[in-house]
Amino acid sequence: MNDLVIIGAGGFGRETALMIDQMHSWKLLGFYDDGLRPGTMVEGKEVMGNVKSLNEMKQDMAVVIAIADPLARKKIVASLTNKRLTFPALIHPKAMTGRATNTVGQGSVITAGVIMTTGITLGDFVIVNLATTVGHDVHIEDFTSIMPQCSISGNVKIGKGCFLGSGSRILQGVTLGDHSMVGAGAVVTKSFEANSRLLGIPAINK
Repeated sequence: MNDLVIIGAGGFGRETALMIDQMHSWKLLGFYDDGLRPGTMVEGKEVMGNVKSLNEMKQDMAVVIAIADPLARKKIVASLTNKRLTFPALIHPKAMTGRATNTVGQGSVITAGVIMTTGITLGDFVIVNLATTVGHDVHIEDFTSIMPQCSISGNVKIGKGCFLGSGSRILQGVTLGDHSMVGAGAVVTKSFEANSRLLGIPAINK
C-alpha cells in the first residue's frame, strides 16, 4: 500500500480517513492541519504538522485535501510548491462511477453511494459527497464541492469553485457560473451567472 496524508482533520477529514480505511489501497499516515497542535490524535492518527510543513517533506507523498470549502481548498493547493507531493483521486469502492470514459481530475474525492452515468467530466479537486447522483454529460469544474444527496440532471455545467448544499437539485441543461452557491434543498431550474447565491424552490438568486 502507498502512503497518504490528509490535509484537514475536521469532520470531512475524519470521514475521509474512514473512507481510506474502507478502500484498503492506501496507508494513512496522519493529518496536517493549521488549527491543531502537532501530536494531537484524531481518529487514531497523529496530526503531523501544519500545511506549510508539507513543503519541507523530503520523500514522495500522496496528499488528499479533505476540506469542503472550495476557496480554502484552492488556496491550499496554491500554497503547496513541493514537487514530491501528488494528489490522487480517491474513489470509494461503493461509488458507481459509470462509463470508463468518464474522467475524474487529480485530487478529487468521490465518496460512498455516489452514482455517475456517462459522458461525465470532473475537474481537479472536486468533492462529490455521499449518495449524490450525477447524470449524463455533466461537466463539473475544478474545486467545486457537492454535499450529500444532491441530484444533478443531464447536460448540467457547473463552474469552478461552486458549492452545492445537501439535498439540492440541479435540473436538466442548467449552467451555474463560477463560485456560485446553492443552498441545502434548493431546486435550480434555470441557469445563473457567476457568484450567484441560490435559495428556494424554485431557486432564486439572493
